[in-house]
Parts: sequence; structure tokens; C-alpha cells
Amino acid sequence: MTQHLSSLTFMQTFSSKLETALNNLSMAQFPPDARRTMRTFSSTEVAALLDVTEAYIRQVAQKEQGPVPEMLNGRRMYTLEQVLELRIALATNGRKKWLNPRRVDGERCQIIAVTNFKGGSSKTSTTIHLGHYLALRGYRVLAVDLDPQASLTALHGNLPNFDYRAGDTLYSAIRFEAPVETASIIHKTHIAGFDVICAGLELTEFETAVALEMRRAGGTGFLLRVSQALEQVADDYDFILMDSAPSLNFLTLSSLTAATGVLIPVPAHMLDVDSTAKFLELAGSYMQILDEVGTSAQWDFAKFLITKFEANDHPQANMSALMRQVFGEDLLLNSVIKSTAVADALTWKQSLYEVQRSRFSAPKTYDRAIESINAANSELESLFWKAWGRE
Repeated sequence: MTQHLSSLTFMQTFSSKLETALNNLSMAQFPPDARRTMRTFSSTEVAALLDVTEAYIRQVAQKEQGPVPEMLNGRRMYTLEQVLELRIALATNGRKKWLNPRRVDGERCQIIAVTNFKGGSSKTSTTIHLGHYLALRGYRVLAVDLDPQASLTALHGNLPNFDYRAGDTLYSAIRFEAPVETASIIHKTHIAGFDVICAGLELTEFETAVALEMRRAGGTGFLLRVSQALEQVADDYDFILMDSAPSLNFLTLSSLTAATGVLIPVPAHMLDVDSTAKFLELAGSYMQILDEVGTSAQWDFAKFLITKFEANDHPQANMSALMRQVFGEDLLLNSVIKSTAVADALTWKQSLYEVQRSRFSAPKTYDRAIESINAANSELESLFWKAWGRE
């Protein structure tokens, strides 16, 4: 039988068609001259974000002791920038010093690697929801997309002046020849306190570059490339979150070396858990080699997180019980449930924190999803505080 299908033609044809279709979809959602904005927050939501009473927020507004909110249908609505301004003002001028949670002298920037080489384990969803949660809590957050597929990057729509084809990705800061300053590739997003370093296909070049560098100079210096790039901007942030590719390559190893903490999302399915076991085995073998040459990674913590969990699914419940037996305290107490609300939000290129509750046809579905995500993120925040030595 004659093989008549050209692999080159096939790949190029559908690459072009898909890119055009996705660009059209993105243009429909976010035209070139449009800029995304973060939604506003009611007094009730602001009170929850600041962990104070709604009456206190009303009192501050009436006494004009903070930013002036917009009145919409008789309700005070605050922008996120105003929430942050209010947070800092109350922490600085009042007795509520704890309202400003940003790190102080002696507390180093937490660099968290969200990793697992099993695709579909919710690495990107976990990263984006943790990042947005921390930004809403008043922290300064930098998200770093380490996946050439650039899902985290795509969630931010059309970022001003971003073009991955022009080298506007992390690779430009970690390449061996003429690296750029890390600050030059950071993009501000529509969420105050949340910045991003984008990804693109050129990130795959790091693998080839490392192989050539090792042939030329040897050693394990490549492992420090990500760490050195992030150290340039670490003083400007409380958290740097790295969304890793679903593979254990040189870039992932470099991110694990740069990390102060590691988060491994795992769905409670046999294949996902089995894949995670292989990931840990392979990572362990690499770490042993690195330890032997004196380049071992030391973390404040490493935790597993059950994602896409359905409590009423008996096989998942059994697998969850097995994971708790095996991982013990290294498995977060809170799981993130599987929810159509999360899927819908990501389809809109948003996290649940960006979407108004009223947009969902079943608001209770949103309530269950956000409660689950908040619980997991709050547990992680307590780990960060512990690493900082806070009570």
C-alpha cells in the first residue's frame, strides 16, 4: 500500500487552520483594542477579602477614610485596586496591621513549582487559582509559564506588547547566549498585584541548548538558569508560581532547583496516581544524581493536592483513601472538586475569582467550586506563613 499522506502537509495545514480558528475566537472575546478589566467587588465581598465585618467597611466609607467606591444600584462597588488601597491604608493607619500580609525583612520570596508530568492533572488551573487568590489577599504575585503549550499565558487573553515569536518568553532570560534582564519580559495583567512571564514554543529550545552546553562545558550549571533569572526580580514579589510542562525535562528540573516549595496536583484516578508514581521515581533518580554532584534542591515543603475530585464516585473515594494512607501529612487535607463552574470559567479564559457569581446558570455550583478552591488555597497560605516563621 502506497503511503500518500505527507506528514509535513498535514501538520502545516492543521496548524494553520487551528491557529486561525483560535485567533478568530480570541478576537471575538477580546478585540485587538480591548483591554481586559477585573470585575468590581461589593462591600460584602470586600469585607470577606479583608476579613472584617461589612459594617466596618460601611463605616470606613461613610467617614471617607478610604477610596471612594462606585455606587451601582444602591450598592458600593470597589475595584481591586481600591481594595488593595483600603487594605494598605487600614494596615498602616489603624490597628489592623495583619491586613497587609506582604512579606517583611527576613522572609524570602516563596518560589513554588506546580508540577507533575501527567497531562490533565490541573497544574494550570491550580496555578492560576492560587495566584489570583493570593493577589486578592493582597500579596504581590508573579506567575511563570514554563509550558511551551502556553495554557497559562492564553488565559490572560491579548496581553499588550506580547509576542512569543519575538522572544518575549522566559527562554530569553535563561538562554546561555545574551540573556535579557528578567524584568524586561514581565507583563502586568488586568489583576492588580498579579504579573506574568509568558511561554511560547521557543521554550523547547532550552532542551537543545542545555545539551549543547553540557557537551561544551559539562557540569550541571544549567540547573541554575531559572533560579538566577528569578532572583533578579524576587525582591519585587511575595510569591513566584511556576506552571511546569507535563514532562520531566531540563526546564522542569531547573524549576525544581529554583523552588522553595513544590505542589503536585493529582486526580484521584488509578492512571493519574500510577503516572505520579513514575514521575516521583524518575525525579528521584535525577535528584540522586544531582545530590551526588552537590547540586541538590532543598525545599521548605512539598505537598500533594487531590484535584478534580468527585466524592460520590466510589473508585475515586477509594483512591483518595489510598493516597491519604500513603502520603499522610504530605497530602493536603482539602481537595479541589471537579466542577463545571471551573470548566466554564476556563473556557472564558478566566479563573473563578474573575467571574461574577451571577454569570452562572447554577450559582450553587459556583459556590461549591469556589468554597473548595478557597479551602485548598487557604491551607497552602498557612504553609507559606509557616515557611516564613509566622504564627
